[in-house]
Amino acid sequence: MTLIIALACKNGIVMASDGQATGGSAGGPIKMPIQKIYSINNHVLFGASGSVGVIQKSRLIISSLSQELDKEWDFDLMERVRDSLFRVYKNEIDRHRAFYQGTPQEDIQNAPIADVLLCNFIKKGNNEQKIIWHIAPDCSDEMLDEIGYGCSGSGDVFAHTLLKNYSVRDLDVEKGKIVAYRVIKEAIEIGAYGLGEPIDIWTITEKGCKRLTKEELMALDDAYNSWKEIEREIFEKVYGGGENGDET
Repeated sequence: MTLIIALACKNGIVMASDGQATGGSAGGPIKMPIQKIYSINNHVLFGASGSVGVIQKSRLIISSLSQELDKEWDFDLMERVRDSLFRVYKNEIDRHRAFYQGTPQEDIQNAPIADVLLCNFIKKGNNEQKIIWHIAPDCSDEMLDEIGYGCSGSGDVFAHTLLKNYSVRDLDVEKGKIVAYRVIKEAIEIGAYGLGEPIDIWTITEKGCKRLTKEELMALDDAYNSWKEIEREIFEKVYGGGENGDET
């Protein structure tokens, strides 16, 4: 299971993920740490869930278009990205069907896939481009910056449940980092299968892409724990007290 989220904040984009992958071995599934978010250039971040090999091919394709993606995105450029990914995904499905033909595994739901989040933020003077682009395994796509956030991975239901409580577009990047940390941390803590540490967080601002350091992540963990403690104190203040919740 994977969870990758992207938040379209007021002054940039925050992207975060869990850091665990589940791989196969002769003895059964194994868990391993893995990076799930990558910078394509100084203004673009790539994240994806699915099969590791297909994700790697997807990242290579998008990296090959790094220079073009460093400019303002237009329809033709975005179609080139989609068409290139479509060829890879179709080849994987065709190969899967041919290999498993006549068996229950032939179902394309069992084929290796990639579900991509591509984020872009460029600000030059008064001109700003802020994009969270979701490209599904069938290469249908949607722009999610209008709703304020995007998710990828089978853990996305946890993110939607938590993120609906926040008006992400009204947050600055600093607050967005704390919200992103909380979403990933709580999805891991509730025991979602396949999600695990380490948490990885990136930002795109006017200064470009930046990956948070271990020290910065530790500071976010402190802020997260303080946030939860304040919530508990407010709850006790409002609802705590005497029998049946009535204050004495």
